[in-house]
Amino acid sequence: MAGKSYKDMNLYSCIVLNLLASAMGIDPQQKDLKDKLDRIMLREFEGLSKSEIMHHIRSNHNMTERILEHLREEGLIEILHEDRSYSIVPTRKGLLHVNEFNRFYSSIYSKQIEDHYRYLGLPSWYIKNG
Repeated sequence: MAGKSYKDMNLYSCIVLNLLASAMGIDPQQKDLKDKLDRIMLREFEGLSKSEIMHHIRSNHNMTERILEHLREEGLIEILHEDRSYSIVPTRKGLLHVNEFNRFYSSIYSKQIEDHYRYLGLPSWYIKNG
């Protein structure tokens, strides 16, 4: 029986950014994404809640907080506060990040990504190498 696959901050960050791109209806692999981003960023997007992200990455509250704080510090997401809740939205930099690095993440984290999505099916952003 295989042990639990370890996921590091980079992998969690990749999954969260791709989840946000997908929720916006964006294909992060499109070649001309950089040229379209100004129009895309003007679209109204309410963002995702922390609980939606926590559920998708299958993480606890503390780890989800660490991931979101890391992404915010890197300028890859914004956390919008409203009353007692908040929404997470990707920044232009965050969307360009997944556009540029998905092939790299898919390559070095293939086993972890395949394990993470084993019951859901692989996401469209995942690039199978080989």
